[in-house]
Amino acid sequence: MNRFAIVLLFALVIITGYLVWWFNPAQIISRQTNSVIKCLDIPQTATKTYRALKTNNFSNYLAGTVACRVDITDYHRELSHDELIESHHFFAYNVDWASAKADHTTVTIIDDGHATSQSDIDFSLQTKKSDTYREKVTMRMDWEKNEADKWLLTGVEMIGGAIER
Repeated sequence: MNRFAIVLLFALVIITGYLVWWFNPAQIISRQTNSVIKCLDIPQTATKTYRALKTNNFSNYLAGTVACRVDITDYHRELSHDELIESHHFFAYNVDWASAKADHTTVTIIDDGHATSQSDIDFSLQTKKSDTYREKVTMRMDWEKNEADKWLLTGVEMIGGAIER
């Protein structure tokens, strides 16, 4: 074999390996989980358009029927699809800033069409009417693949932990 053929074969093996890794369901769920968490991250300099786009991005990850339970400091609710979008919109417009940083994310593939992810999040925010507070939150997400092979959220659970004011 000549040198060009060896280099080409090596490049194809590396590209194939990368594509297999990139399109692995666990990697897709991990990327999407991080994208959902980033939807909770609102910089202080965010414009109204930026905040609206955060809600739009968030809603693109939701299945038509999604159940959400939020149990964090000063907020305890169970939300349907529309209520979840509405709550995110309200959140995005009524915080001065918010920061959500995932410390640890685990993904469990249940079968070809179902998966879960869990992240420990360091969540901080300041509203227009209150002091800054910080809370450790565990976020569990249930994912389901639809007919178009897109993974969508069917369940979200946010459970708060220690709070710092």
